[in-house]
Amino acid sequence: MSRSHMLYDNKPLESIPVTPVRWEKRWEPEKLFRLQRIGGVIIEGTLHGRLRFSVTDPFSGPQKLRYVVLHIEISKALKRKFESSGKEIEPNYGMDKKVSTGYLMSSYKTSATGDSDKINANEAKRMTTVAELSRLTENRLAERGHATQAFWCEEKDIEKMELLQGDHIRLKTKGEGPFIEFIVKLDDDSATATNYTGGEGAGSSWTDKVMSFKGQPQDAPQEEGDGADDDEWDD
Repeated sequence: MSRSHMLYDNKPLESIPVTPVRWEKRWEPEKLFRLQRIGGVIIEGTLHGRLRFSVTDPFSGPQKLRYVVLHIEISKALKRKFESSGKEIEPNYGMDKKVSTGYLMSSYKTSATGDSDKINANEAKRMTTVAELSRLTENRLAERGHATQAFWCEEKDIEKMELLQGDHIRLKTKGEGPFIEFIVKLDDDSATATNYTGGEGAGSSWTDKVMSFKGQPQDAPQEEGDGADDDEWDD
């Protein structure tokens, strides 16, 4: 079995049991995942588990919608930032600058450059929790503390990714729910991305599509302003 078809452990994604869900109302992803609302978070964390769901409802006939749920332990989080027009801009990473405190050139204090868009794990969970979805996952995922959250994506967007248990990943959610718009695996020695979801398939460069990382030329523009050098995440 090719490792390119594996997710989380040494089993192919197809071998993970599918939990059937009969949704009694109309299954409306735009509303349920709150995708219409402008917002979202950028998360770094560790992959600990996964689930598969097949959703049907009384209004869609035999159609089945398949989802993968990733259980992520959050280590870093940022709020996505948007202009009034809806265009995404670079968030404030909360970097400090030195400010002189007196006549002596050696007298300094550190001062924040502005309101930081960094958030803690609890705030990230609050911003991405939808109670109806949590009820589907809360008894099926191992408890790993307050820093873990279940994030959803369509199975077709992630089935070709190579993600293994313990992998360090970065993802972006869309709207005000847990739906993944982009996800990548980060290399141990750099922040180079290997795969992402979002309609262009596995193997595309996250650096090209979403964020800027170390090793990119300094004069290279950041796309949509949401790039973060790893140092900018540090407290």
